Amino acid sequence: MKNELWDKEIHRMKNNHFRELIGVKLEEIDDGKAILILPVSKKLLQPNQVVHGGVISVLIDSVIGTAVRTILTDHHNAMTAEMNINYFRPVSKGVIKAEGKIIHKGGTLVVGVADIFDEDGKLLATGRATYVLKSKKQ
Repeated sequence: MKNELWDKEIHRMKNNHFRELIGVKLEEIDDGKAILILPVSKKLLQPNQVVHGGVISVLIDSVIGTAVRTILTDHHNAMTAEMNINYFRPVSKGVIKAEGKIIHKGGTLVVGVADIFDEDGKLLATGRATYVLKSKKQ
């Protein structure tokens, strides 16, 4: 769904060169949730010809971080404080989908969860991350 959140995130990501480098793209965004996609390329494969676990980690952090930004005011930033991941199966081709959502927002911490799927809808990994909210310096 393209909306004000979509426009804001697309504008913000123009300066996220790392996402651009690996090929992460925004697919959906709404209050407290986001979906990112990543086409698998040979640059993302480790020597066993499956997507490197670090790429999956980046997707989990990125999709939850995107969901976090949907609930922040313009006066706050959020930084990853903790993240854990369970890997279930490898992937070596196709498009990976990352679905993230916020499960708790407090005064200083936000917690989100993410699931990573292959293009057949099989669960590849799941993760949870905690973000610290910080006021932007005026």
